[in-house]
Amino acid sequence: MKRLVPLGLTLLLAGCTAGDIQTVIQVAMSKDPTAALSKIATQKAVNYTSKELAKIISDFLKRVEKDWGKESKIPTPKEYVKYTQNYKSMTYVNFDTGEILVQTIDETNPNDSLKNAIISTLLTPEDPRAIDLYSDAQIKLSGTPYLYKTVIDHTGNYIRSSKRAENFADFLIANNLQTKQVNIDNKLQTIRFVSIQMVKNHMNIRAKKYEPLVDKYSKQYNISKNLVFAIMQTESDFNPFAISSANAIGLMQIVPTSAGRDVYRFIYNKNQTPNQEFLYDASNNIQFGTAYLHILDNKYLNQINDPISREYCTIAGYNTGAGNVLRVFSQDKNKAFLEINKMSPSQIYNELLQNLPYDETKKYLDKVLTNKKNFINI
Repeated sequence: MKRLVPLGLTLLLAGCTAGDIQTVIQVAMSKDPTAALSKIATQKAVNYTSKELAKIISDFLKRVEKDWGKESKIPTPKEYVKYTQNYKSMTYVNFDTGEILVQTIDETNPNDSLKNAIISTLLTPEDPRAIDLYSDAQIKLSGTPYLYKTVIDHTGNYIRSSKRAENFADFLIANNLQTKQVNIDNKLQTIRFVSIQMVKNHMNIRAKKYEPLVDKYSKQYNISKNLVFAIMQTESDFNPFAISSANAIGLMQIVPTSAGRDVYRFIYNKNQTPNQEFLYDASNNIQFGTAYLHILDNKYLNQINDPISREYCTIAGYNTGAGNVLRVFSQDKNKAFLEINKMSPSQIYNELLQNLPYDETKKYLDKVLTNKKNFINI
């Protein structure tokens, strides 16, 4: 799991103050650096570059791999992963397929552990700032669950109360419990798990939740609603807990040090990097994502005359940056605009698909344009 370390590092990137350095030293000397790291991550939504903290993160991530081996999972933009109960239980949610997997490796009271993990999964609140994905800290169950209306229990009802969640957990364990044996750290380990499938229209249900914010900011920044929704679906599948290995955060996957700084300067006229806690707020995230589309459209790419061609370039720019888009047409920015304005939108589209420097961006452009069709009538 070598990719785990970069992921941990990206969560904690930025400058250290004198006070922060002292905190790092205290954590490094702690008897339980994992718990101390979790406390820092919860209390301070800042980022660090400290070598000491990198060691702590590495130790923390090795802990997960030690308990789960090749069965370990980590959060991604479209996958929620949360460990609880001293890392003996794990929840995995795939926001693309709608699959929910709740597992435990507890050997002492496996059914009780699994039941508690199921209840916690069903009632986890929708505010990601209340969840520490990178520790085994218990989740405070309050407010509207993020899975509300996307999961139906065995009686055909939505799950919002602890009683209904408990009843559903009991039903799942009695009727749907599965086991598998895997080799973890040279020891045969039994994993007990249940699988839950979201309702068929789970994507639209999550999208609808954010419609008031999309409506507000699309009007404010003169960006079409269906483009904002399409970007959000492509980036995160409306996963409010989304985080990438590049430290892109939240629903619209804002990277604090690039798009985040650009938008902060645009909105607040200050050279400041928004922190993780700020960007995990849905309103802030959607505002920043929509404002960044506005900046691309009206500043970095505003010399493109045709609005359709400009939208194609804006979509690609959201993924890879305006500079990489313009270099498809010329290394000189001014010449790039001249070349673009000689071409039709279809020619622009084909040129981007053929010559963008990254395959990811080529696929991204196509996905966003496809996803736009899902939100024409929203």
